Amino acid sequence: MSIVRYRFGEYVLDLATRELRLRGEAVALPARVFECLVCLIEHRDRAVSRDELVQAVFGRSDVSDAQLAQIVLRARRAVGDDGHEQRSIRTVPRYGFRWLLETRAEQGEAAEAPAVDAGTAAAPAHALSRGRWPLAIAAAAVLALLSTFAWWTNRGRPTAAPAANIAAPVSSGRTILVLPSDVESSDEAAWARLGLMDFVADRLHRAGLPVLSSEAVLGVLREQKKDAATLRRATRAAWIVDSRARRVPAGWEVVLNAMDRDGVTQRGQAQDAELLQAARMAADRLAPALGGSLAKDELAEPALAERLQRARAAMLANEIETARRILLEAPELQRSQPRLQYQLARVDFRAGEYRRGLATLDQALASDEAKRDPVFNARLLNARGAMLIRLDRYAEAEQAYDLVIATLGKGDHPAEVGQAFSGRAVAYSLQKKYDLALADLGQARVQLANMGDALAVARVDANLGIMEVDRRRPAHGLPYLQKAAEDFSSMGAVNELATTRKMLMAVHVAMLRTDLALAEADRAWAMLPRVRDPTQRAELILTRAEVLIVAGRLREAGGLLAMPEAAQEVPNDFGRLEYLKVDLARRAGENARAVAIADAALRDWPADRNPWLRAWMLYRREQAALQSDLPDRANAVAASGDDLPARLAAASLQRARGDRIASEAGYRSAIAMAEQAGVPEEVAIAVQAYAPWLLEQGRVAEAGAMIGRIAPWAEHDFDVAVLQVRLMRAMGQRGQWRSAFERAKRLAGERSIPAELDPTQSAQRE
Repeated sequence: MSIVRYRFGEYVLDLATRELRLRGEAVALPARVFECLVCLIEHRDRAVSRDELVQAVFGRSDVSDAQLAQIVLRARRAVGDDGHEQRSIRTVPRYGFRWLLETRAEQGEAAEAPAVDAGTAAAPAHALSRGRWPLAIAAAAVLALLSTFAWWTNRGRPTAAPAANIAAPVSSGRTILVLPSDVESSDEAAWARLGLMDFVADRLHRAGLPVLSSEAVLGVLREQKKDAATLRRATRAAWIVDSRARRVPAGWEVVLNAMDRDGVTQRGQAQDAELLQAARMAADRLAPALGGSLAKDELAEPALAERLQRARAAMLANEIETARRILLEAPELQRSQPRLQYQLARVDFRAGEYRRGLATLDQALASDEAKRDPVFNARLLNARGAMLIRLDRYAEAEQAYDLVIATLGKGDHPAEVGQAFSGRAVAYSLQKKYDLALADLGQARVQLANMGDALAVARVDANLGIMEVDRRRPAHGLPYLQKAAEDFSSMGAVNELATTRKMLMAVHVAMLRTDLALAEADRAWAMLPRVRDPTQRAELILTRAEVLIVAGRLREAGGLLAMPEAAQEVPNDFGRLEYLKVDLARRAGENARAVAIADAALRDWPADRNPWLRAWMLYRREQAALQSDLPDRANAVAASGDDLPARLAAASLQRARGDRIASEAGYRSAIAMAEQAGVPEEVAIAVQAYAPWLLEQGRVAEAGAMIGRIAPWAEHDFDVAVLQVRLMRAMGQRGQWRSAFERAKRLAGERSIPAELDPTQSAQRE
């Protein structure tokens, strides 16, 4: 079982949550300082050389001594040491550094559950930014599930990787990048440019070598210069492999050239009548020179192997329907092959056809080949888990991943096991099993780092950030997400970057920084033409619409919500389009329309689908009804639970009925819950509901004390700014009233400020 934390003195270094804790309290720690501590502690039985530490921390070699010294100094300070005493980290002259403290390693079974505030236990923790943002954890599902198909292999079982490779971190210096192939032939082999690249990468991977996925390579090539130095910096690749295929009298000749950082070159070369057979032999001749072993499996029947690789090349080029056509045009005997069915399921997943894909996978899982080959069976189960999560069947998905981990968890297959841990973490999260999810993400990172694939590790790190957000700690999740966005951008990982930008928008709104959310929305929107997944396109459209609504750009938001693509059902996020329509109508002052849209949606809303968003829909409905003297939905509110939106809705209902005591108790309860969670937007929403009621009662001092808690947020948030205007008006402070009104006007966009709050209108009346 893998190590998940280290204890020394009163400190705990937790690999699962990537935290350093002192007596249970988190110590602020930049990512590179964390990596420095991990490297030194993991190798505490010896001194770590400067070059080894530089590679572990920075992932490259062009680092000055001053830069490294600064990281080591910060690592010492983080554990209560300094450069003079050197009680924890000793400098080894002219060599490197060594960890000194007595340290105890703990494995997965000793994992600690993350702290949960007792006061927040009643409120579901799977919805970021509760008033405006329905379901953050859906993004975690996207990132983890993308990695499920990162290695879409179509051949037999790989041989075991060398033990040294299994233990190596992602920055170990052995990572291999395979470039698209140079094919000197007619158009009949045009597919081979990408298909051959992917085939060679997979073959080297089967030889036990850490190879970047083809998706990651193509992403980097889209975003970066093609020179070797730039590619190495972006991917941390030690070897770059280029390939050439050309027609010869014997059929095909394939030449593979691998070059390392120092210009050392290794070559694999072969000829055969079949292109893929020539590529197989060339890769097998190159692998031992790069430190790999020989893959023992045999190539599939040539016609089927070429068809599968043609389909794979089409998928790499984002030609999803072309890939489907290639597979479906196969002869009947080939169509019955489990490996073709697996690839067809991959096409269904990318196209959003999850039920059809699940049926195809189940057919493949029932085959004799899947029963004979545990690795192929694991890939099918990982894919099945991904499909089930997309279909909101989380417990079944968890079981699929359990089988993979139980079968291969103690073997030499980190790609499949890492994907299983990532997928199970998502399944756990969506069932609110957050402690188990965090532990699995830590395990996934360890497994996937063994593959030397920086993209796979970045996915896990992004999910750790999303998990922080989902635990109602958006400020803690922000650095993870920002770093992940940088990594995904440098590697050209379009889908992952789009999802991460969506999460960053959500975090900025939760922190009441509309300006930052708008900037992130613009960056994400520029990516839309490159996003092919219909579900992900719908998520980007809806998320941008939410940001525009918050920013007061209502007409533009309405246009987005009217787009046909916005109606695509997003897994785990039922009812989001209708909720946004209600919020848009309410903010435009069309309260009767907001009530009508909400009533229509609530009438057909299944009780088990996205109950948290349903509770917010009820609250927004009651808000609009209260402002328009429309009837309430008493029974629905009473049955909506005991969470923040339910408490606010109940208080609004009692307020409409004139029950002053009950409504005040409800508002106070909501305020207490929001403040205990500590998410700025939730606190602001609760204060915006309660403070105006206090002002109506003439309780200005109490309202002022409450509004003062959120006053700093008025610089960026329109609703808070309007609340400041109300307070200044009630206090009769003319100068501050005018200043507050002007600030609210700057933030209003297309939203109106009630006429009675305009100090110029008040002066004219007087």
